[in-house]
This record gives sequence, structure tokens and C-alpha cells, in this order.
Amino acid sequence: MGSRILCHISRFHSSLAVSSEHSHIWDIFASIALVRPPIIAPPMNDIEKRYQNFMLQRELEDSLRCDFELRQLRDERLLNERERLKVGDEEANLQEEIGILASVDEENWRKEADRIRKELAVGNLTKFSKTDSASLQRKIDEFLVLLVCQKFGRDDGYLSRWHLPQLQNLPGESLKQTSERCLKELFSTEIHGEGISNAPFAVYFYCYPAQLRQRLKTQSRGAAIFFFKALYMKRSALLVKKDVVADYKWANAEEFAASVGHKMSYLRALSTLFPSYLLTKNISECAKKNKISKNSVENATTNVVI
Repeated sequence: MGSRILCHISRFHSSLAVSSEHSHIWDIFASIALVRPPIIAPPMNDIEKRYQNFMLQRELEDSLRCDFELRQLRDERLLNERERLKVGDEEANLQEEIGILASVDEENWRKEADRIRKELAVGNLTKFSKTDSASLQRKIDEFLVLLVCQKFGRDDGYLSRWHLPQLQNLPGESLKQTSERCLKELFSTEIHGEGISNAPFAVYFYCYPAQLRQRLKTQSRGAAIFFFKALYMKRSALLVKKDVVADYKWANAEEFAASVGHKMSYLRALSTLFPSYLLTKNISECAKKNKISKNSVENATTNVVI
């Protein structure tokens, strides 16, 4: 994998220095993956559940009995003894010694716990989650990433398909500065993306179609998009600049794959954006829906994941 990445990067740099006439073969873009982390702990997957059950069983076997468990054993012993005796005075003394059974207390505690769960809607996420795709309060137990439809400076009603926010790199500007400028120029809300690294986590190369190259009047071969990741920790809603962003939404792994699944190479380049067990299944499903074979997907375009 490391040699493959170095090979692609070396080919990319060599293509930039072919000649002075065509020094800008690729248009450089920086894209920001703005992630809203889960507000509450996400549900455990199968492996995590099995591991939890194993550790609980091991803890139960290795630990000493607590006072309540000793009380349960004592009650069981006294009840068995009372069944054997079945005589007047001894049974009366034994009944007084037993008192309130531990099982009675346990049942009362269980009823109280059920009442509290029902009253506070513990485990019922529908009470707190919103269905609006632009709301930060939806799917509060999952990772969400921001997707936008950009106008790219056009006033003819053009809207891009769903993708991560991106801007073109300016001369003398680092890629990180471009990603930070992307957050400032696309949104009216002041966004401080926490965790923006100095290096991108993925790269995607897109070759311009001939018609697009003619309309843009450019000699560039295509666009090289470098992806950065940032966390959005606020709970206030985003305010977009309508002249730049036509629409936006917060999407989980499944919705993300469905929204950008029309471009499988783009989706595969971002395969590390979500935990692998979340996105791998959705990528496979999108590939089947689009009837794209494995070889055609891999050869559709060049993409590098760093």
C-alpha cells in the first residue's frame, strides 16, 4: 500500500513539471469533511457485544459475592430449611428470621427501574432525534458528515451533486489554509473546525470531460482534491451563504454512500472517513445497484487514500 501511494504521488508531481507551458496540469482543490460526532454512545456491534458478555461473565466468575448475593443465598438456605421442618415454634422463629426476602426487594427495584426508563424514555432515540436532514439533532448516536450542493460561481441555475465542501487552492496558499477558508467562505456561521490536521487523509483525482474543459477554457487535465477532516462540536445550526451553497445536509454512513454512490471512485477515495465496518457494506451495495464490476470501478479513475 505504501509503495502504491508513493508511486501515485511521484507520478502526480512529475506530471506537474512536464513543461512550463503546461505547468498547471491539475487544478488543486481542498475539501473539508466536517464531522459531527455522536452525542450519545453509539450502539455496540456484534463483536463488541460478545466481548462485553465475555468480560461480564469473567468478572462474575472471578469476583467475590456482594452482600446482596450473600443475602440471596441465606434466604434460599432458610427457605429450604423451613420446608424441611414444618413444625410450629421452630417455623415461627425461622419465619421471623427470614424477614423481607431479597427477591422481593429485587422485584421492587426492577419495577422502579422500568418506571424510570419509561418516564425518561431511556433508549428511545425517536423522542430526541429530529427528521430534518439539516438538523444537528438527528441520529444522535451516529457519526454525521456535512454534504453540500455548490453553485461554483455559476448563475445559470447549476447545482452540483452532493459532495464534501471544497474550494480551489490559491497561489501561495497551503492546502490547510484552503480548507480553513472553505469553512469561512461557504458558511455565515463562524465555524472553528477542531482537529484539522496539517496533512490530508485522502486524495481524489478527477479528469475533466472535454466539454467541461472547453467551457472552462482551461488546459488543466482535471482536479486533484485533497481531503481534510475536522470535528464540529457546536450544537447551533449552520447558516450557509445562499450564493455559494444551494443546499446542505448531515448524513450518516448509509446516507453518505447513497448520496455520492453515483461516483464510486469518489466514494472509495473516502473509504476511511467512517469506521470501516459502517462504510464497506454500503460501498458494496452501491456498486451492486450501479452494476459496476470490481475491475471497472478500480480503473474508472485514480484515487489515493493516505
